[in-house]
Amino acid sequence: MSPYPSRRHLFLTFAATACRPPIEPELLPDAGQLPDFSLFTETGTPFFRRDLAGKAWVMDFIFTRCTLVCPRLTTQMRAIEQQVDSLPVGLLSISIDPEYDTPQRLRAYAALHNARAPRWRFLTGEKAAIRALQVKTQRHLDPEEITAHSKQFYLLDGEGYIRGIYSMTVPGKRREILEDLRKLLRNPARPEPGEA
Repeated sequence: MSPYPSRRHLFLTFAATACRPPIEPELLPDAGQLPDFSLFTETGTPFFRRDLAGKAWVMDFIFTRCTLVCPRLTTQMRAIEQQVDSLPVGLLSISIDPEYDTPQRLRAYAALHNARAPRWRFLTGEKAAIRALQVKTQRHLDPEEITAHSKQFYLLDGEGYIRGIYSMTVPGKRREILEDLRKLLRNPARPEPGEA
């Protein structure tokens, strides 16, 4: 008996593997789209939902007068910034205290935390626009309470759909965000309704 496989064996093996359906890539869930918004960056440049196009994004809510949660969130965001250097990923930190957090104050806060523009943007603007973003993402919080913001990061696709929500008080979530970012960049498609 020949130690090599026969042509018939090779043909049958090829036919069996060729007929298998392709492996479907894992799709991240879809938690809905952010409302359209018009805000300003720390440099005073307008920033709209359409400016999310072409990248995946990690977003959080902070305010510069916060001395407890926000510095920890910003430290986590800074760590993510350092780990996505070669990827088409942007970072957004949105102030929930827009009446105090002018672009100038956000610029100083960004400098304090060594945030690098244009990858990492700090946004401020009309209170109503920011509250609408909070209502969409932080449904369990009172959007009228200035200090009511979660300890969560949000993964967004380039159309502003929320594709992941991560409680940053849970160990290992930064690693999970990085893994999901890579999945999203490989396949930004959203699951069909009812599949998520």
